[in-house]
Amino acid sequence: MIVFALVFVTAWSQENSRFRELGVVVERTDLISESSIDKLLGNCIKYRIGTLYIPVVSYMEALYDSKLLPRSNVLINNKTPLDFDPISYIMEKGETFGVKIVLTIDPLTVWPGKDLPVNALHISNSHSDWLSRDSMGMLLYDPVIMDPGVPEVQSFIIAVFKELMLKYNPTYIAIDSLEYPDNSYGYNPYAMKSFETFKRQNFNKPINIDDYRVHVLSDIVSRINEVRDSLGVRTRFYIFCNSDPELSKKDNFQDWVVWVNSGDISKAIMWYWYPDVRNVRYDTSRAEDNILSGRFIPALSPLEMGKSQFTLIMKNLLEYDFDEMTIDVFDRSILETLNSLKVGVPR
Repeated sequence: MIVFALVFVTAWSQENSRFRELGVVVERTDLISESSIDKLLGNCIKYRIGTLYIPVVSYMEALYDSKLLPRSNVLINNKTPLDFDPISYIMEKGETFGVKIVLTIDPLTVWPGKDLPVNALHISNSHSDWLSRDSMGMLLYDPVIMDPGVPEVQSFIIAVFKELMLKYNPTYIAIDSLEYPDNSYGYNPYAMKSFETFKRQNFNKPINIDDYRVHVLSDIVSRINEVRDSLGVRTRFYIFCNSDPELSKKDNFQDWVVWVNSGDISKAIMWYWYPDVRNVRYDTSRAEDNILSGRFIPALSPLEMGKSQFTLIMKNLLEYDFDEMTIDVFDRSILETLNSLKVGVPR
């Protein structure tokens, strides 16, 4: 037993002698001013953070001057000047400090609950007919989403991506929540008409609503790539996803392994669906086996677990061969723990 333990510790030490890149998902409130962004980038230097995920579109509001979406309430409520563009500022400063900036778009989530915005320009008011419903025709609120099966919704999503790529020519865009929250979603009347058309076009094989939902999301990913190529911009796409590909496809109709291995998506940022050692090891092993080399990024929510549990999970995770990982919180203790485990590349 002693010999085995020594061999294990030696193997672990050798595998983890290299540093891994560290990425952090940013809160919108960190982007309200030059000073808040400067503080954010200062923490990147202090805690060896190499990548920031910037929520440019969330809840159908924009952190930039958009012709398609209303201005984010986070900017309005914090009295951010109209002429200040936080996206341009952080992209420019990020390049100076050597921090990779990944613009993050949530293309479907309209609102997290029933207390919808009063802004007449918000999608929930201007296009309430786009919202997803259940099979009884009832609006779903947890969360409220645009139904991706509606053709006008698909065109709108493509237009938002096009606007951002033309405005900023970003190197990276991460797509967040491109999914049906569960199988009760997807019954918007216009989506159902589109489903019937899809069945007629595929009359030679049995098609059900689940097949259609997988097709819809895959088609959106394909069309985003086509628009990128037509614009001649450099953007590569990441996807936030559940770490279990079967569960993700079955429950959320997100066929992300195919998207990644086909090249439509450059990297999958895998949030572990249940963060314990067993699941983290199992899902990471499957990612190594099923995803082309270097195309997945493990992602954890450290505040969902105790510090000792987080440290144990990290030590197990670091036995695997990946170059970077992502967390969703700026917390000094957590960042220090990660740095001590050689997550975060020293400058």
